[in-house]
Amino acid sequence: MKMLFDDAPVIVAAGMAFEARIAKGSGVRAVYGQKREIYLKKLHEFARAGARGIISFGVAGGLSPSLKPGDVVVASSVVTAKGSFLTDPRWSQSLQNALKHSVSGPIFAADATVMTVLEKEALWKGTGAAAVDMESGAAAEVAEHHGLPFAALRVIIDPAHRSIPMSATVGARENGTTDALAVIRSLIRRPHDLGEIIRLANDARRANQSLFRCRQALGPFFSLLDPLDLPLNVE
Repeated sequence: MKMLFDDAPVIVAAGMAFEARIAKGSGVRAVYGQKREIYLKKLHEFARAGARGIISFGVAGGLSPSLKPGDVVVASSVVTAKGSFLTDPRWSQSLQNALKHSVSGPIFAADATVMTVLEKEALWKGTGAAAVDMESGAAAEVAEHHGLPFAALRVIIDPAHRSIPMSATVGARENGTTDALAVIRSLIRRPHDLGEIIRLANDARRANQSLFRCRQALGPFFSLLDPLDLPLNVE
């Protein structure tokens, strides 16, 4: 059944529930979670149901030394272990026009959390990517499969010069929510993580505020508002 373009949502590919909450709004259908098989299945289901585009939206780790917490990256491409995907140039330009202080550059899609400064430095030198996340690769693959416009907007949370403490990673549940008790239990075993956890919490607050401002600036359909020139996915 053909879906009118005005009724087709933008699919938002997030990682965590808080990112999906920020993304919600008119013309949006969000996918989030940490289990890749379920994540991909939902993205394909939503794309088959009819969509005007897919955008990867959320926080990311910094790879470029020039980026600090709260900085906004609009991806020019997404680099994966299998190859790279170009983002839709008109949509990306629309995002940059709405977010005057954003920077443009590649994003690396990792299969696992990039924890250490050395890992970040190696990715920066090896790929030239400005930031790293774990959702943009899947979103790019699904968009290409269904012939949909694709974009990625990520806000830096942990800068390139800072490692992620082990205790921060144990709190991420498969469903995209956070298990605070798991973090506390980890801190009891690793009290040396406490200082880094506090710094990360401050960085996260700055990143979340920036992500919220981005969402407010982009309005309905994440600034993808040109139905005449963009393809409609019809099953």
